[in-house]
Amino acid sequence: MITHEENKHAKNKQAKIKQQGFTLVEVLMVVVIISVLAMIAIPKISSSSEGARKNADIATAHQVKTALDRYQVENGIYPIAKEFSASNGTVTAAKFIPKYITKLDARTTQQETDDAQKGFGVAALGKDGLIPASSTPSNLIMIYLSADGSGAEVRAYNSKLDEVLWTSSN
Repeated sequence: MITHEENKHAKNKQAKIKQQGFTLVEVLMVVVIISVLAMIAIPKISSSSEGARKNADIATAHQVKTALDRYQVENGIYPIAKEFSASNGTVTAAKFIPKYITKLDARTTQQETDDAQKGFGVAALGKDGLIPASSTPSNLIMIYLSADGSGAEVRAYNSKLDEVLWTSSN
C-alpha cells in the first residue's frame, strides 16, 4: 500500500518533470528575439561584404597601375594602347602580361555586376593625356593608355559603372 508520504513524493516528482520543458509562449518569444536580431544583423553583413568587394577592386586597380609604372620605369614609356586588347573582361598584352602582372581577366574583379561588365577594359587617352568626356566605361576596372606611350591611367568603377571608386590620376 502507498503511504500518504510516498504519494506526495510521486506528485512532486511529476510536477518537476512537467516544469523541465518550455511553454509555447517562451518558445515563441525566443523565435521573435532571434528574428529581430537577424533583421538587424543581415543588412550589416551584406553591406560590409559589398564594401569589401569594392575595396578588393580598388586594390586590383592599384596593382595594375603599379605594374604600368614599373613598365614605364624599365622601358622609358608606358605601353601603347594598340598593344593591349580586351575581350569579355580579359586583357591581353604580350609585352606586359605576364612579365609585369600575372593576368587581367574577368574572374579577378569582385563586385557583383553583369558578366559583360566584369573584369577589365582598355580605352585610349585623348591627345591631351586625359580621358575623353565622351568615354564610357565598359568594365569594372578600366585601363586608359595613350597612343604614344606618354601616359596611362587606371580607374575602378562601382558595379553600375556610374561612379569612379578610385583613379590613378589623383
